[in-house]
Amino acid sequence: MSISYGLVRTTQLVYGSYCTINGCSKKRNSGHRYCNQHKYRLTYRGDANQQRIPVTTQNCAKNAVKLLIKDNQNNVSWHELMSAINERWSMSVAYVQGELDKHLSGKPSDKYRRRGLILTRDIFTNLGLENTFIIYCSWQYLQEWNPNMFVTDDAFKHQLVRSMRNQAKSFHTQSINKKTGKPSSYSSPLYMREREVVWEILTGIFGTTGMQLYKQIEKRAEKLRANKERMYAAIKRIE
Repeated sequence: MSISYGLVRTTQLVYGSYCTINGCSKKRNSGHRYCNQHKYRLTYRGDANQQRIPVTTQNCAKNAVKLLIKDNQNNVSWHELMSAINERWSMSVAYVQGELDKHLSGKPSDKYRRRGLILTRDIFTNLGLENTFIIYCSWQYLQEWNPNMFVTDDAFKHQLVRSMRNQAKSFHTQSINKKTGKPSSYSSPLYMREREVVWEILTGIFGTTGMQLYKQIEKRAEKLRANKERMYAAIKRIE
């Protein structure tokens, strides 16, 4: 005679009473293998072990990308790069809208895929190409700058897409305050299946551009450091 157990009982038998993260002694969340703290990190950061990326760190990376763009406004190669990206962008905008039109016409669709497409459309509309490019490249810059900053690829993708979603102000209707019309919480969950839809489309547009630009950003920073050192050395020699 086989015995059937519910989810809570099954997880109790498999995982025991405590959080499965190494070194954590907190009680598990009912029906889940992690405690509340690590379950939160999984939901909002893409991995239970992922640490928060400070806003100041994010802003520094974005500023580095912006400065590189500014310095290359007269660079023919830069305009060739952006022309190619713009072509991919236009194709992706048309694709996303076409897929959403199919949904509106009554064609059955997976809700997470639909949410991912809506989020992508909001990124296209509310952020635009330049801002999306800067945010995307800044996260890839951080990944190259410190490979240990993200514990897994899922954590990296989650942080990048969630950052874009927050700045595009694209939230599910249940996250909107009915009185003010504003998001009730900027930490509302980003479901992994909808994240994958956004990630696939964005990488189709930008690829590894941010990783390639990392080298150029570092070269620019090194030139600035060398220039500053020459200035200080000259000042010291002034009598």
